[in-house]
Formats: sequence, C-alpha cells, structure tokens
Amino acid sequence: MAVTINDIAQKANVSTATVSMVLNDKPGISQSTRERVVKIAEELGYSLSPLKRANLKNKGKLQLTIYKKHSKVVSDTPFFQALIEGIESKARHNSYQLIIKSISDRSDMELIQKEINENAIDGMLLLGTEMEEQDFKPFLSLDIPVLLVDSFFINVNANYVVIDNISGLYKATKVLLRNGHKEIGYLKSSVPIQNFKERYEGYCKALAEEGLVPNSEFVIPLLPTMDGAYLDMINILSYKKSLPTAFVADNDIIALGAMKALKENNIKIPDDVSIVGFDDMPFCTITDPNLTTINVDKNALGRLAVENLIQLIESRKRIFYKTTLGVTLVERESVTPIK
Repeated sequence: MAVTINDIAQKANVSTATVSMVLNDKPGISQSTRERVVKIAEELGYSLSPLKRANLKNKGKLQLTIYKKHSKVVSDTPFFQALIEGIESKARHNSYQLIIKSISDRSDMELIQKEINENAIDGMLLLGTEMEEQDFKPFLSLDIPVLLVDSFFINVNANYVVIDNISGLYKATKVLLRNGHKEIGYLKSSVPIQNFKERYEGYCKALAEEGLVPNSEFVIPLLPTMDGAYLDMINILSYKKSLPTAFVADNDIIALGAMKALKENNIKIPDDVSIVGFDDMPFCTITDPNLTTINVDKNALGRLAVENLIQLIESRKRIFYKTTLGVTLVERESVTPIK
C-alpha cells in the first residue's frame, strides 16, 4: 500500500498542510520540522524524485555576521529585525541553513576563519552598517564568498547589497522644497556611518538644484538613539534661539527623539517645523503627528542579499557587483506647506 501524506503527518505529529509545504519546498516551516518530515518520509518509503529529494535537504550553510563597532546604530530595532527575518526566510526557502553570529571590531580574523571551517560555512553575509573601510578589508582574506550588506566602500572591490541612501534623502528634501521650505536643516547622527554620509549627499544635491546650500547653523548633530537624540536636542534648544522651517533626519529614531524635545519646548510640528525621517519604522504611524519618511523594504533587502550570495556560491565566479534597493517617499502629517 502506497505511503500517503497523511501517514507522514501522523508519524511526524504535524498537519498534512505542513507535510505538503515541506515536500513542495515551500517557505514558512522551521528547519527542524522540515528535517523531521523529510526523514520520516524517507523512512516510510515515500516516493520522491532524486531531484526533489536533493532539494529538500540543506544545500549548505550561510553565516550572517553582525558587525558591531559601537552598537549605536545596529541594535534590536524593527529595522534590523525585519532585515534578519528576510535573510532567514530566503535562506530557508533556498534550502540553506543559516547561522547568526555577532562580532566586534576586536574579533580575531584567524578565529573567524577557524569557526568557518569547523562549521562548514559556504558563504558569509556581513552586516556592515557600523563598519568603516579598514574594518571591512580583513574579511576579504576569508576563503569563502563574502557579501557586505547595508554599507559600501568605493575603494574596495567586493560584493554589496545596499539601500539607495542618496535618492532617499534627495526625495525627503525635495518634498520639503515642493512645500515652499527654503530653510531646511539636517538632524545628523553624531556617530558617522557610510549610510549617513550618503544621505547627507542626497540632501546637499536636492538643495543645490534649487540654488541653496546647507546652513551649518542648522546641521544639528544628535546621538542616533531615541534617548540620545532627545537629550541632545533638549540641550541644543536651551541655547539655540532660531530654527529652520523644516528638518530632514538621518533616520526615524533621530527624528522621533528630536520631535519629542521640540514638542516639550512648545514648538509645534508641522506648524512651526516640518520633519521628514528615513526608514519608515512601525512607530511612524503612531507618532503625533504621523511621520513623513522614506520607506525601505527591510525584508526585501535581506532576501536580495541571500539571493546574491547564493549566486556567488553556486556560480563560483569571481565577480564584483553592487546591488541597490530602491526607496520610496511616504507622505504623512509631519510636513505642511510654508505659510
């Protein structure tokens, strides 16, 4: 009598739908459940083509290495949670096991290579948000493909998947210009990273097209944490007597911290000051007012990174490329036309 999906489901103690998803290599099933179902199917003698049987088993291992230089930017935020979810789901969908590891700038490269060998890692996704160029270069000596996620260094031949930072802040600044604002300040992270440098470039480009230049008085450095940005802005407002009619910010966290400080000083948003953020974090729709921002599909960024790394692993070709994920403007209530 032929073995059925129901037989497998009963022995594995899962639903028939779960068995069907596993046998058809669909995402959404944990790796442990997937392996158990496949093992039971084989034990029961369920008929699978050689190709499908090969696809159901792990093709290899990927390592997501989260590099933390100071942990001021890379932390447990919705941005990085969604990014990692995208990486995990795409790796699972492509039958690759994912190992996640955090390291600091004090990590030993020889130890990293040793762990790669011991764990039989086929390729590395390196989250380089907090990296500087000199931090990244040692990873190029590893003997597996390495793809840098969320950062880019123009002097280094490597493979990158990044956000279109320049376009994002250009769009953010343009929406303020379209609403008649000419004095547009910048809520700038006091902790420099490559993404923020590119965003400032987009801001300058949008102003230049209107014959404007940044006013250094209104380029305000703030810590890139909620509390840090709030406290820094409170301090600045204690002595700064004039403000621009609008601000763009390096990210939503900085924007929200500054908004809290502005409101506590009886500065109304957007009536007195309009604000645009970057990232489109979930809290943007519950702030008062809702925050106009730049949407980044964090999950898609993770999936794109895995796709590109697998292509590097499976093609075995030494090529270099930079893949850029586009961004979109999301208009809400924190921007108003100049009066």
